[in-house]
Amino acid sequence: MPAIIQKFLALDPKRVEFRVRGFDLAEKSHEERLEAIGKAFLRGYNLMLAVRSFGEIDQALAQESDLLRGFFIEGGAMGSALVDSLPFRKPMLPRYLARFGTRFPILVHAGVGLTISKLSWREKGILAELDPFYRWLAYDGRGYHNMYFEPEKTLAGPTHMLRGYAARAYDQGAGRGIWFISGASVEKAADTIATMASERRPDLWAGVGLALCYAGPAGSREFMAAKKLAGDHAADMATGVALAGAARIKDQSLSPETREGITALWGITPEALAERVEAARLAIASSQPDRGYAIWRDKIAGEFVAQQSA
Repeated sequence: MPAIIQKFLALDPKRVEFRVRGFDLAEKSHEERLEAIGKAFLRGYNLMLAVRSFGEIDQALAQESDLLRGFFIEGGAMGSALVDSLPFRKPMLPRYLARFGTRFPILVHAGVGLTISKLSWREKGILAELDPFYRWLAYDGRGYHNMYFEPEKTLAGPTHMLRGYAARAYDQGAGRGIWFISGASVEKAADTIATMASERRPDLWAGVGLALCYAGPAGSREFMAAKKLAGDHAADMATGVALAGAARIKDQSLSPETREGITALWGITPEALAERVEAARLAIASSQPDRGYAIWRDKIAGEFVAQQSA
């Protein structure tokens, strides 16, 4: 890509700093962690504007910590989809999906959604390239983007005229964004969700669960506080935790703190939970790939309810 175009499309790491975004002030360690996540995302994104080979991506990925690898890949997914919108380029997204989609399926598909937020005219073309099961996560990425960069509008407004499960997936992403704008505070996240329409809350809590577990920082106290504050939507929150925990197991990046939180919430080891999550996905994806993600979430939520009643 010509240097002038790279410079135009590149994103400044300062864009994710709390003082720039105007997010709720958090504990200093929380703020530093969430900013580090945002900067890892932008490293992945910016690299895709200049990269010449997947070997360069692999080398850069190897330099990222366990916490940040997935976010680096998420940013790269956004960058690869954006690069494909430029003329006279060999398509990058299909190759990116082939290389990283199995190891980081949630992060890759959500990352693509951030591009759709910027290039809505490419939505149909991008969705056609995604895995039918995971493609709903592109709408999750769109919701996350809008909550992160346009919180006031996203908190109050409709989900951009989305219909059906796309609107629900969008709100799951918005829930992930709430975790960031709340400074990784379960209590502030709960207060924010309480101001939003009641029909959106199950999916918002699912997104908070995902971010609580995958981004953190959170341990047993935060996991159990989220369960209590989610109330009737505790199973949705726990579903987000299950999906994020399984993703961490797949990437071999689960921290002791997160392990403790998952075990406290679900009452089983993260490995056992990840096996359940993956077994359910395989069974559903083989028979109903287009509706599979929605069915998957419902099944996991049902297992949490049964676990709590046992």
